[in-house]
Amino acid sequence: MFGNSFRNFDDPAAEAASLILRLGIAILSIGVPCAAVLSRRLLFVLMPVGAALVVIGGLLSPEGRGRLDHLRTMTLSPIVLVTLFLVFWAGLSLVWTPFAGPAVERFLKSAGTVLVAAVAIVALPERVKASNSNLLPIGVAAAALAIACVGLIAPFAQRAGEDNGANLQRAMIGVVVLAWPALGALVLRHRIAAAGGIAVAVALASVIVWMPNAIAALIVAMLTFSMAYSSPVLAGRALALASAVIILAAPVFPVLVQPMLPARLDPEGAFVIFPVWAQVVKLDGLRLITGHGFDSAVRALESGYLPPATPRGVLFEVWYELGLLGAAGLATLAWHSFRAAGRAAGPIAPFLLAALSCILTVGVAGVSVAQLWWVTLLAIVAICFAIVMRGHQRDHHVQARAITGQRPVL
Repeated sequence: MFGNSFRNFDDPAAEAASLILRLGIAILSIGVPCAAVLSRRLLFVLMPVGAALVVIGGLLSPEGRGRLDHLRTMTLSPIVLVTLFLVFWAGLSLVWTPFAGPAVERFLKSAGTVLVAAVAIVALPERVKASNSNLLPIGVAAAALAIACVGLIAPFAQRAGEDNGANLQRAMIGVVVLAWPALGALVLRHRIAAAGGIAVAVALASVIVWMPNAIAALIVAMLTFSMAYSSPVLAGRALALASAVIILAAPVFPVLVQPMLPARLDPEGAFVIFPVWAQVVKLDGLRLITGHGFDSAVRALESGYLPPATPRGVLFEVWYELGLLGAAGLATLAWHSFRAAGRAAGPIAPFLLAALSCILTVGVAGVSVAQLWWVTLLAIVAICFAIVMRGHQRDHHVQARAITGQRPVL
């Protein structure tokens, strides 16, 4: 009678799979955010290790066996198809990029990171233990506390060295982005007070270290969440349209703004980027369609081919490196992502929309999207959201079984 209910307890393979899966989730949820405060290189070690453990644990679990058979269904989704097109176009642009050697290396690493994340998501069991979702709030809270302590104890840490400043900035951006799946995990389990505490801790940490990019992204994400809480579908459609228009119309704006600016601009001012981008648009010609090639924006800036006032961030880099085709692909990806997030089942939709808005704001504000750490961070965010959503499904099914009088399989 109770044989099926206790099967998992008597199955050593299932117990080992559960342990391996939890260890992988712990590395991604706790190890990555906390290690980023200390070193920016640990991210590239912990992410593949954690993802590999998630894959192994997922495939060994009874519910995870055969999950890779769903890869074909996942591949046919619009988001994955557009992502594959962007990967293909970026790979094809290596033919004409002026920095072929470094670009090939970065492309292979970025594509490999995306592939690892996709396999980890597919290999996850259909229902993950809801307790695994608690690991992410712990990691975000610990990382926010560590960042705040660094900001209070050593307020001039950014000036002590370039590496220290970069570590703190990347760690803060990672915490701001990872906060949304963490908050979703808590709210889905009705732990509102804990979610509010983590939100306050993240906001205070960003203020203490004073990172305008992170603060702006957090504010936009909070506004998105408040807008999407009552009507996520409508919010998803509105954000999909807005993001697509912003990406596609990005080169037009500096061309229109340039005539309105004074002849002499402050070299350190924010408006100096508009004449630079307008000049690039006017001189690019056919390159507006094909782009200069993957990884060319950062390399050209480092080599002096582009002036120091060149704008940073996703809008300029996508247009400069991948041209109109790449920008159209990114706009399509943003369109489908926001709409899919708005249609997500259950109360997870506002958190998905807030995370997407946060990611887009960070990218527009100046984070180089071609950098491997940013691609790795987005891969971890995707895995974490998959864990939270499947943990919520399990919690929902467990409650349903309890109502019918059947003992749940834990």
